[in-house]
Formats: sequence, C-alpha cells, structure tokens
Amino acid sequence: MASGRAAAVAGSWFTLGGPQATPITPDRWMPTVDAEPSFLLTTAYNESRGKARAELLDLSMFTDPPAPYVICKSEPVVVKNPKAPAELFGVKVVAGMPVELWDVVIKNAKLLPLAAQVGSAVGYFYQAHKDSIDDLAVLERFLLDETGVAKPPAANPRRRVVIFVQFPMGLVSDNRRFAKKKTPQVTAPVQPIEGVVVIDEASNIPAVYEWWQGPSPMQSVVPQPPEGRWKRYHPEVCRRLERAFQNDSGFKSGTVPADVDGLRYMIQHIFPESPFDYRGKASREPFPEGYQITIEHPCFTDIDKASSNCFVQFQKGNPYRRRPARRRPDASEIARSQAMTGQPCMICFSEDGHLTGCTSAHVICTGCLRAALMAMAGDATNIESLICGCFSSKSRKALMVLAEHADVSLHADLERAATSTDKIFKADLDMEMVQVRSRFDLGPGSSIPPNVFREKITEWFKKVFINDIGHLYYPCQHPACANEVDHWILIEDFERDYQSRHQTTWVCPAGHANSVLPTQEELDQMNKNLLMHPEYYTQSSEYDRCPLRRYRLCQECLEGGALMLAVHNEGCKQWPGAGRGHQHVFCFHCTRRWGQCDHRTQCVDPGIQQVRKVDDHLEIGFVAAPAFLSWVAGGGTPPPTVYGPTQEDGTVRQERLGLDRSAIRQESSVGTL
Repeated sequence: MASGRAAAVAGSWFTLGGPQATPITPDRWMPTVDAEPSFLLTTAYNESRGKARAELLDLSMFTDPPAPYVICKSEPVVVKNPKAPAELFGVKVVAGMPVELWDVVIKNAKLLPLAAQVGSAVGYFYQAHKDSIDDLAVLERFLLDETGVAKPPAANPRRRVVIFVQFPMGLVSDNRRFAKKKTPQVTAPVQPIEGVVVIDEASNIPAVYEWWQGPSPMQSVVPQPPEGRWKRYHPEVCRRLERAFQNDSGFKSGTVPADVDGLRYMIQHIFPESPFDYRGKASREPFPEGYQITIEHPCFTDIDKASSNCFVQFQKGNPYRRRPARRRPDASEIARSQAMTGQPCMICFSEDGHLTGCTSAHVICTGCLRAALMAMAGDATNIESLICGCFSSKSRKALMVLAEHADVSLHADLERAATSTDKIFKADLDMEMVQVRSRFDLGPGSSIPPNVFREKITEWFKKVFINDIGHLYYPCQHPACANEVDHWILIEDFERDYQSRHQTTWVCPAGHANSVLPTQEELDQMNKNLLMHPEYYTQSSEYDRCPLRRYRLCQECLEGGALMLAVHNEGCKQWPGAGRGHQHVFCFHCTRRWGQCDHRTQCVDPGIQQVRKVDDHLEIGFVAAPAFLSWVAGGGTPPPTVYGPTQEDGTVRQERLGLDRSAIRQESSVGTL
C-alpha cells in the first residue's frame, strides 16, 4: 500500500560565495557542510517536502567553534512595497534576494561546480546568520507591504544563496530497480573491530555517540541480527552530548531528553526500569503499543547494557519516529566503574567479577586480574590478546586503570590477611606474594610497594614503545641508558651529524661514549663476498685499459663507519661514472679517492679488499690476488690480509670465515656476473 510520501532524494549542498549577485560562475560555489551534516540536511529536506518553508539545519551543532548559521527553505514572494529598492519592485525574491540567483543555476547546470554538473539544482534555500533571523522576518513584511507603511530592518540581514544539487537516480540508487526482486538478505550489524574502545585524547571527543542506521520497526519484530549498522554522530555533536551527559542530571538519569541538532532530533537515556515509552503522550503521529524501546533491543550489545549506555534518538514532537542510539566511552571509564554484572570471573569461574571495559563485557575477579597483569608485565613482546583477550598495547588508559584496581585490591587483601583467621585465604595470598616478589624482582620477604602494578605496567608500556621505535635509533650502549630513549640518537641524525663527517662515535646526554660500527657478523659476510670474487671481471676497461674487479668497498664510507659495496658494470675506472650517483668518487682499480688518482695516472691494484674493526673505526686491508688465486687453484697456503704494518694469517682468516677453496672454485666456475 502506498504511503503517499515522495521518494527520498540524494545529492550535495552548495553555498554561493562572494557578492550575492549575478553573474555566477562555477568557482563561486563552496560546499555548505561536510559529509555528516550534509546527510542530515538532505534528510531534513526530504522530510520537509510538501512544506513551503522550514528550518532544515543548525550549523552551530556541527562546527567547532560553532558557526552561527541556519539553513532554511523558503518560497518566492513578489515585492509589492513601492518604497522597496527600484530593482526589486515587482520582482520575485527569496529571503529578500532575487529568485534569479537560484533560477539561473536551475536552468543552466554549467554554472554548477564541475563535479556537480551531472545533477540538477533545486531551490529555494538560503543560509542565514542566527542574529539575522528576526531581521529577515521584518524584511519580508516590508517587501510585501503594498501600503509602504512597514519599516525595513535596521540592519541588512546576513544571508547567502544555497542550492541543493540532486543527482540522477542511476548515480544514487539501484540501476536494476526494474529487475525481479530477490528476498532481502539480513545482514549483521557492523560491530567495532577493536575489542576495546580507545578514544584518542587528541580528538577532544570524551565519548562517542552513535545512532542505528537501518529499519526501526517494533522491537518485537526486529530480526536477530538486526539489519543496519551503528553510525557515529558528528564529532561536535558527540562533544555537546557528552557535556550534557556530564552536567545535566536530568539527561543522565533519563528523565529529560537532550537536543541533538538544534532543530529536529532529541536523544534520551534509557534504563531497565525506564524504557523509551511515549504511549498516551503528545505526538504528531500516534505512539502505538509495541513501539517502546528497552535496553533488550537487539541492536544493543552486552557492554551497552552492562555499562548503562543505551539511548534512543527521536524526532522533536514526534516520538513515533525513533531509533536506538548509544554512548561508547573509552574503556578506561567502564573499567574505572568496577561495575559488577552478577556473572562469574571469565577465567576462574569461582569469584564474582568486575567489567574489564572491553566491548565483549568480560568480567574478571581481582585475583585473576593481578595474575593477568603479572603475566603481561613480564613479556613486552606480546602486545595483543591481553587480560581477557580483548586488550592490546593501544589500550593504555584502560590497562592503567586496571593496574590501579590491582594495587588497591592487593593491599586490601594484605590488610585483611593481617587480622583474618581464614587459613585458606591466607595461604593463597602467601603463594601470590611469592609470585609478585619473583615476577617484579622485589626480593624474598620484601614489602610490596603501594603502586607496584601501576609501576610495572608503566615500565611495560615503555618497553613496548622502545620495541616499536627502536629500529629508528642507535641506543646508548651503557646499561643505565638501556630504557632511556631520550639518551638515544636517531639514525638519521647520526648519519647527518656524525657519519657524514667521518665520525663513528657519539656521546649520550649522560656522558656515555658510543661507537656505531657494523657488527662482526656483517663484517665477516662482507669479507666473504669480496673473497668469493677474486678474479677480474674485465681485463681492459674502457678508456683506461686496466683490469677491474666487479666489487669494491668505498673507503670514504668506511671512514664514516658504513659498509658500502660498489658494483662496476662498464666504463672507465672512475666510479661512479661522471662522478654522479654516489656522494664519494674513487678509482675502481687502486681504490684511492678520485683526485689522488685520475685518468692520467697509471695506478696499481692493491689486491682484494678486506675490512676489520679496530677500536672505534674500520680499517681496510688487502689480500694479494695472484697468490690467492694460486691457492684457490690448489697450491700452497692462502696469503695473509695486510693491514698496514700488521696482518692476519690467511689460514686463520679462511677458517674464521668458514670459506674453503672448493666453495670459491665453484663460484669462480660460474664467473663474476
């Protein structure tokens, strides 16, 4: 059976910038509101269809700081006052502005913003400053007064042209609407992905409010799971509702509803003993039996009910139009309340539990909470599935609240044990104290600090933070600075301020000297790579006509403590070619800096490079290539690595690197690529 209502439309809203006059160009239009208020503005427009005039949206409800404007809908009127401006007399106007400002855009879509030119403009809407609402009424009375007796307003009202661009149905609806209808599929509500609600303090939203976007029939016929999903209110609405929740006892207790948008919607807190029930009360549409909403509505989750955060949104003056809403505070608020649900602890099933604060409404007893926190504090690598399985390292505020509860409950049990005659209780507590002292390194028989759990969980968060960002830093190597990130240095800072100046040491704020050099494992791997390719890859390079190896270490990079293996592909002995592509330039034949060697110099190959760590710097050495190749072929012993006046025995070197001649021969049979 048809309802008689016009089909809902969708589109975008635009406000005319600059002078409210023609000519109008596409670049003068600006979005009236962002996505969330736009949805509400369109909804208000759809519900106002059939009315000539209506206030559609109060922008102050969705902006921070509040924008003092209202979006209104009106109808054209003809100016009849002979004392009106000559250009307006006999002209149709809306809010005192010629309808031409709307009609020219309605008739010519090319005057719309480019992205909106596929749509069609609809009028007549305007944006008015709140201080100008009364002046607009005075202005309209003046313009309509045929006698010329009415006075104009003392100040010209502040208002702008607003248009609604309605998009083609194919862009906003099912393009198969004439196909055979299928049985609608019931979809589950989109529940929060996270197991714990974490509200970022930087967002300045103390609690999130949401409303149910989906059908809202009688509660008794709502399917399980319900059709639809939770949709978050605009951040400014969340902030305003939370202020009302904290400061208005009537709203918090459910006896008085709060304003949502200033024009159309209200929201009311409900409890088991006070559901949403407007039977017999004033309503534009009758509020029938069965339209009540209780906390047992299928849209509400266990945590919504257990934490008393169930609400109902409804139209002002028409509570028949209602839907579930809810408040989602940070998990720390729920944990701090220590609410008990009558359910046993989810871990031991022996004691009554308190809500942990997770979205699954898990409860945990004080003993199991302390055990879970001890296990958590001892392993900074496990940052997921904590406590009841729902918490993670991102749930800092809630976990710190639980740690505070653990401290309070532990010392309450210690005080109780001092006078208790319950032997089982005292024996269990003694065993727990042994675990606490062992896990927290307190020493046998030592006193338990009053905030031991809070301190240890704080340390855990610090370790997790270090694990997260450790790869960005060079830590101070002194044990006292192991967990002091402020005493570390960013790798990029070290490379810029030290390594680029061929410095390999830095000093932390505590005065500890640190050397940043490759590990022995990295040095060994580099030396093996160099020895695995002892032959020349070319006997005659371009231009210089000298033999070249495929791989060389950049000696200037070594001076800064970095291993940089250069690869020669083609060209002359200057690397990189033309001096571009690397910060250092050197000769690939003799390995000296370019300038110490050049194309005019007949240089000598010093051999196969090797590198070692000496104190706080790296030192380069060379292995005689002909002798090494002879050994690889099967003769004699491997030649030593010569480091200036000292050397490393060749046999010792090969054994240390785990590199025998058969492996080198096998690599050589493939050739240097």
